[in-house]
Amino acid sequence: MTSDELALRRRARMLALQFAAVIAVIIALVGTVAYVLVSASIAEATDRALSISGADLRGDEAPADTWVITVRDGRTQSSKPLPEGLPDTAALDSARDAGGPVDTTVSADGRSYAVRTRVEGDLLVQVAIDQHESDEERTRLAWSLVIAGAVGVAASAVGGYLLSRRAMRPLTEALARQRRFVADASHELRTPLTLLSTRVQLLRRRIDAQAPPERLRTEADAVVADTAALTAILEDLLIAADDRRSAVGVVDVAAIAREVATAARAEADAAGIALVVDAPAPAAAAVDEAPLRRVLFSLISNALDHARSTVTVHVVTDVRTVRIDVADDGDGFREGDRPFERFASDRANAVGPAHYGLGLALVAEVVNRYGGTVRVAHERPGGVVEATLPRSSS
Repeated sequence: MTSDELALRRRARMLALQFAAVIAVIIALVGTVAYVLVSASIAEATDRALSISGADLRGDEAPADTWVITVRDGRTQSSKPLPEGLPDTAALDSARDAGGPVDTTVSADGRSYAVRTRVEGDLLVQVAIDQHESDEERTRLAWSLVIAGAVGVAASAVGGYLLSRRAMRPLTEALARQRRFVADASHELRTPLTLLSTRVQLLRRRIDAQAPPERLRTEADAVVADTAALTAILEDLLIAADDRRSAVGVVDVAAIAREVATAARAEADAAGIALVVDAPAPAAAAVDEAPLRRVLFSLISNALDHARSTVTVHVVTDVRTVRIDVADDGDGFREGDRPFERFASDRANAVGPAHYGLGLALVAEVVNRYGGTVRVAHERPGGVVEATLPRSSS
């Protein structure tokens, strides 16, 4: 997983948590308002029931959860057996002294009763209503709100995470393309510029040594070819940067391999390395020329960096594919190396410029873009990279 993907996940999680926190606050506010409104409705219904039941002094029509108690001359009567805690004697005394209705709550045997006591002439009337069902209703409502809120917060967190990743993915991909473009451009331009610098130095030496005009013309043509290669690389990098798909053409891989090897021969000669190309027969592949040159430049440059004395380029074909084998007689790749990952250069090279592990990563990207494959041939001696491209049917 790349650093950009990790950053995307971290940011998506942060946004999801923030979104879930906002939803949690909203749900809490809505739940609190709903609970208060329902509780007020229950209290209003209880108050109405107390008033209605108090008019029935005998309690004949009182519901099962309601008790009507009357007290006259110290004698207490009730329409049915009284539960523990009733009558509320303190409320009776308060109502007798105050002369007006008194509302209290009595708790007994794990139940609560809403009690209203009033004075009617020489009669004390007390009505008690069991609040058990109302309490259970409020409890069910509270748990329902909590569970629904928890589910809503969890769903909002998951949805926020998915939507955040989906919304940020284009930005992350654009940033990744930008970084790849900068890295690829820097790497790809370095090889042609090195070749160009080497050719100019050789050209200057031959001018100083008064070389034949034909040899000077050949070197000048090579410089022109190198500048054209630089232009082609820039154009291809720009296409890769804005993610446009270029039209697939038909290219003779053998011919391009010979041209790229010719351009790289000056660097090979300067390093004392024999650069051999074995591509006698045409090999038409379904690719574009500029990306193919990138592949070959990178493969040959990588091989020259690690070869001791020889680099060999083979181009072979079969019914469906064209295979490019670039081999050097260096130490080769170790098991566990990651040659096709950016900035994962594992091949040691004590001399020369620093290596950033971009060349073979670019090779893999281009080859995969055209439906091909690339691998390191560990079973062969030295360092061998095999790139396979689809063969053109035309």
